[in-house]
Amino acid sequence: MIQRIQSVFLLVVVLCGCCLLLFPFVSYEGYPPLFLRNPVDITPIGNYLSMLTALLCLFIYKNRKLQIKLCYVIMFLNACLFLTILFLTNQLYEHDFEKKIFLFSAYLPLLAIIAAFIASRYIKKDEELVRSADRIR
Repeated sequence: MIQRIQSVFLLVVVLCGCCLLLFPFVSYEGYPPLFLRNPVDITPIGNYLSMLTALLCLFIYKNRKLQIKLCYVIMFLNACLFLTILFLTNQLYEHDFEKKIFLFSAYLPLLAIIAAFIASRYIKKDEELVRSADRIR
């Protein structure tokens, strides 16, 4: 159901993705900060997929097993995004500077992973509740 607590956590995943698009994630000394907006790069594609999967997961509340699987997909996509931001930033954006500063939005995929994990836990609890109610009948 859309009014459940797992919906709040799935919305947190979407908001983390939106904030990652709006705010810069890394700053180099003497150069303007980098944003994750360019759709031809590989890094924003993971962010877009993560946000779309979270929205899809939010609205298929009748199929809880698929919802749980999609939460795991969201966690995987955000883990790949987080590792790409932290380790492959220099190679993707062709900056060979050693002095880089990761801003707060670089850690938003980590928050999205935690929110997707908590959402999957609450979805599992709902599934167990429905199964126990079916056994009583």
